[in-house]
Amino acid sequence: MKPHLPLIGVLCSICLFVWAATYYPGGTVDAANSEGYDWARNTISALFQPNALNGAPNPARYIAVPAVLMYCLSLGFVFAHIARKAPSKFHSKTIKIAGIGTMVYAFLAVTPMHDLMVSIALFFFVVAVSTILHGLYAERHWGLFALGLACIALPLGNAVMYYGDLLYGMLPIVQKAGTFACIGWLFALYYTELGARTSARVVA
Repeated sequence: MKPHLPLIGVLCSICLFVWAATYYPGGTVDAANSEGYDWARNTISALFQPNALNGAPNPARYIAVPAVLMYCLSLGFVFAHIARKAPSKFHSKTIKIAGIGTMVYAFLAVTPMHDLMVSIALFFFVVAVSTILHGLYAERHWGLFALGLACIALPLGNAVMYYGDLLYGMLPIVQKAGTFACIGWLFALYYTELGARTSARVVA
Protein backbone atom coordinates (compact mmCIF):
# COMPACT_ATOMS: atom_id res chain seq x y z
CA MET A 1 0.00 0.00 0.00
CA LYS A 2 2.76 2.49 0.96
CA PRO A 3 4.36 2.71 -2.53
CA HIS A 4 0.94 3.53 -3.96
CA LEU A 5 0.17 6.38 -1.55
CA PRO A 6 1.19 9.13 -4.04
CA LEU A 7 -1.16 7.67 -6.67
CA ILE A 8 -3.95 7.37 -4.12
CA GLY A 9 -3.28 10.97 -3.06
CA VAL A 10 -3.55 12.27 -6.64
CA LEU A 11 -6.73 10.28 -7.30
CA CYS A 12 -8.26 11.62 -4.07
CA SER A 13 -7.29 15.17 -5.04
CA ILE A 14 -9.02 14.72 -8.42
CA CYS A 15 -12.16 13.54 -6.63
CA LEU A 16 -12.00 16.63 -4.42
CA PHE A 17 -11.67 18.88 -7.49
CA VAL A 18 -14.75 17.24 -9.01
CA TRP A 19 -16.61 17.72 -5.73
CA ALA A 20 -15.47 21.36 -5.50
CA ALA A 21 -16.76 21.98 -9.03
CA THR A 22 -20.29 21.18 -7.87
CA TYR A 23 -20.13 24.18 -5.51
CA TYR A 24 -18.76 26.67 -8.04
CA PRO A 25 -21.37 29.46 -8.44
CA GLY A 26 -20.72 30.14 -12.10
CA GLY A 27 -19.18 32.45 -14.64
CA THR A 28 -16.57 32.06 -17.37
CA VAL A 29 -14.31 34.58 -19.06
CA ASP A 30 -16.69 34.95 -21.99
CA ALA A 31 -19.99 34.35 -20.14
CA ALA A 32 -20.01 35.92 -16.69
CA ASN A 33 -23.64 34.98 -16.05
CA SER A 34 -23.29 31.27 -16.78
CA GLU A 35 -24.18 28.87 -13.98
CA GLY A 36 -21.94 26.25 -12.45
CA TYR A 37 -18.48 25.07 -13.40
CA ASP A 38 -17.84 24.40 -17.09
CA TRP A 39 -14.97 21.93 -17.49
CA ALA A 40 -14.29 23.14 -21.03
CA ARG A 41 -14.47 26.88 -20.27
CA ASN A 42 -13.24 27.29 -16.67
CA THR A 43 -9.63 26.89 -15.59
CA ILE A 44 -8.71 24.83 -12.54
CA SER A 45 -7.68 27.98 -10.69
CA ALA A 46 -11.26 29.27 -10.88
CA LEU A 47 -12.14 26.70 -8.21
CA PHE A 48 -9.88 28.17 -5.55
CA GLN A 49 -10.43 31.88 -6.14
CA PRO A 50 -12.25 33.79 -3.33
CA ASN A 51 -14.94 34.90 -5.79
CA ALA A 52 -16.35 33.17 -8.84
CA LEU A 53 -16.24 34.90 -12.21
CA ASN A 54 -19.89 35.89 -11.80
CA GLY A 55 -18.88 37.90 -8.72
CA ALA A 56 -20.44 35.59 -6.12
CA PRO A 57 -18.47 34.25 -3.13
CA ASN A 58 -16.88 30.96 -4.10
CA PRO A 59 -17.59 28.11 -1.63
CA ALA A 60 -15.75 25.69 -3.93
CA ARG A 61 -12.53 27.22 -2.58
CA TYR A 62 -12.87 25.38 0.75
CA ILE A 63 -12.66 22.04 -1.02
CA ALA A 64 -10.33 23.03 -3.87
CA VAL A 65 -7.52 24.37 -1.66
CA PRO A 66 -7.14 21.06 0.25
CA ALA A 67 -7.31 19.31 -3.13
CA VAL A 68 -4.38 21.39 -4.39
CA LEU A 69 -2.42 20.63 -1.20
CA MET A 70 -3.00 16.87 -1.53
CA TYR A 71 -2.10 16.98 -5.22
CA CYS A 72 1.13 18.89 -4.63
CA LEU A 73 2.24 16.74 -1.69
CA SER A 74 1.63 13.56 -3.70
CA LEU A 75 3.57 14.72 -6.76
CA GLY A 76 6.32 16.09 -4.52
CA PHE A 77 6.89 12.52 -3.30
CA VAL A 78 6.83 11.31 -6.91
CA PHE A 79 9.57 13.75 -7.90
CA ALA A 80 11.64 12.73 -4.86
CA HIS A 81 11.28 9.05 -5.80
CA ILE A 82 12.21 9.69 -9.42
CA ALA A 83 15.27 11.61 -8.18
CA ARG A 84 16.45 8.57 -6.21
CA LYS A 85 16.47 6.51 -9.43
CA ALA A 86 18.34 9.12 -11.46
CA PRO A 87 21.50 8.11 -13.34
CA SER A 88 23.85 10.54 -11.57
CA LYS A 89 24.21 12.70 -8.47
CA PHE A 90 23.66 15.85 -10.57
CA HIS A 91 20.44 14.49 -12.04
CA SER A 92 19.24 13.32 -8.64
CA LYS A 93 19.75 16.60 -6.80
CA THR A 94 18.43 18.75 -9.63
CA ILE A 95 15.26 16.68 -10.06
CA LYS A 96 14.62 16.59 -6.32
CA ILE A 97 15.13 20.32 -5.72
CA ALA A 98 13.34 21.50 -8.86
CA GLY A 99 10.53 18.94 -8.59
CA ILE A 100 9.72 19.72 -4.98
CA GLY A 101 10.10 23.43 -5.74
CA THR A 102 7.52 23.03 -8.51
CA MET A 103 5.00 21.59 -6.08
CA VAL A 104 5.67 24.17 -3.34
CA TYR A 105 5.07 27.10 -5.68
CA ALA A 106 2.17 25.34 -7.38
CA PHE A 107 0.41 25.15 -4.03
CA LEU A 108 1.15 28.82 -3.33
CA ALA A 109 -0.80 29.59 -6.51
CA VAL A 110 -3.94 29.42 -4.34
CA THR A 111 -2.84 32.74 -2.77
CA PRO A 112 -3.50 36.21 -4.23
CA MET A 113 -0.02 35.99 -5.83
CA HIS A 114 -1.36 33.38 -8.26
CA ASP A 115 0.32 34.59 -11.45
CA LEU A 116 3.75 35.01 -9.83
CA MET A 117 3.61 31.61 -8.12
CA VAL A 118 2.51 29.89 -11.33
CA SER A 119 5.42 31.50 -13.19
CA ILE A 120 7.95 30.34 -10.57
CA ALA A 121 6.41 26.86 -10.48
CA LEU A 122 6.65 26.66 -14.27
CA PHE A 123 10.35 27.58 -14.14
CA PHE A 124 11.09 24.82 -11.62
CA PHE A 125 8.94 22.40 -13.63
CA VAL A 126 10.89 23.06 -16.83
CA VAL A 127 14.20 22.52 -14.97
CA ALA A 128 12.98 19.27 -13.38
CA VAL A 129 11.48 17.84 -16.58
CA SER A 130 14.46 18.90 -18.72
CA THR A 131 16.78 17.09 -16.32
CA ILE A 132 14.61 13.96 -16.38
CA LEU A 133 14.55 14.11 -20.18
CA HIS A 134 18.33 14.36 -20.28
CA GLY A 135 18.58 11.25 -18.12
CA LEU A 136 16.08 9.41 -20.31
CA TYR A 137 18.01 10.41 -23.42
CA ALA A 138 21.29 9.28 -21.90
CA GLU A 139 19.80 5.90 -21.01
CA ARG A 140 17.98 5.55 -24.35
CA HIS A 141 14.49 5.32 -22.86
CA TRP A 142 12.95 6.60 -26.09
CA GLY A 143 9.30 5.95 -25.27
CA LEU A 144 9.36 7.82 -21.98
CA PHE A 145 11.53 10.50 -23.57
CA ALA A 146 8.96 11.13 -26.33
CA LEU A 147 6.10 11.26 -23.82
CA GLY A 148 8.12 13.68 -21.70
CA LEU A 149 8.53 16.05 -24.64
CA ALA A 150 4.76 16.12 -25.07
CA CYS A 151 4.26 16.73 -21.36
CA ILE A 152 6.60 19.71 -21.26
CA ALA A 153 5.15 21.13 -24.49
CA LEU A 154 1.58 21.31 -23.15
CA PRO A 155 2.33 23.40 -20.02
CA LEU A 156 4.60 25.68 -22.04
CA GLY A 157 1.86 26.08 -24.64
CA ASN A 158 -0.58 26.81 -21.83
CA ALA A 159 1.75 29.54 -20.53
CA VAL A 160 2.05 31.13 -23.97
CA MET A 161 -1.73 31.13 -24.33
CA TYR A 162 -2.23 32.64 -20.87
CA TYR A 163 0.43 35.35 -20.90
CA GLY A 164 0.12 36.08 -24.61
CA ASP A 165 -3.69 36.07 -24.55
CA LEU A 166 -3.68 33.69 -27.52
CA LEU A 167 -6.56 31.30 -28.19
CA TYR A 168 -7.68 32.03 -24.65
CA GLY A 169 -10.91 30.12 -25.11
CA MET A 170 -8.89 26.91 -25.51
CA LEU A 171 -6.84 27.53 -22.37
CA PRO A 172 -8.97 25.46 -19.93
CA ILE A 173 -8.83 22.43 -22.23
CA VAL A 174 -5.08 22.71 -22.84
CA GLN A 175 -4.48 23.23 -19.12
CA LYS A 176 -6.37 20.07 -18.14
CA ALA A 177 -4.84 18.03 -20.96
CA GLY A 178 -1.36 19.10 -19.85
CA THR A 179 -2.13 18.29 -16.22
CA PHE A 180 -3.34 14.77 -16.96
CA ALA A 181 -0.51 14.13 -19.43
CA CYS A 182 2.08 15.12 -16.82
CA ILE A 183 0.41 13.03 -14.13
CA GLY A 184 0.46 9.99 -16.42
CA TRP A 185 4.09 10.52 -17.42
CA LEU A 186 5.36 11.11 -13.89
CA PHE A 187 3.66 7.98 -12.61
CA ALA A 188 5.01 6.00 -15.56
CA LEU A 189 8.46 7.09 -14.39
CA TYR A 190 7.56 6.41 -10.76
CA TYR A 191 6.56 2.84 -11.47
CA THR A 192 9.49 1.95 -13.73
CA GLU A 193 13.00 1.04 -12.75
CA LEU A 194 14.47 3.99 -14.64
CA GLY A 195 18.14 4.26 -13.87
CA ALA A 196 18.20 1.00 -11.93
CA ARG A 197 21.38 -0.17 -13.64
CA THR A 198 23.17 3.11 -12.87
CA SER A 199 21.49 4.27 -9.66
CA ALA A 200 24.34 2.82 -7.64
CA ARG A 201 26.40 5.75 -8.88
CA VAL A 202 24.10 8.24 -7.18
CA VAL A 203 25.54 9.40 -3.88
CA ALA A 204 22.85 9.58 -1.20
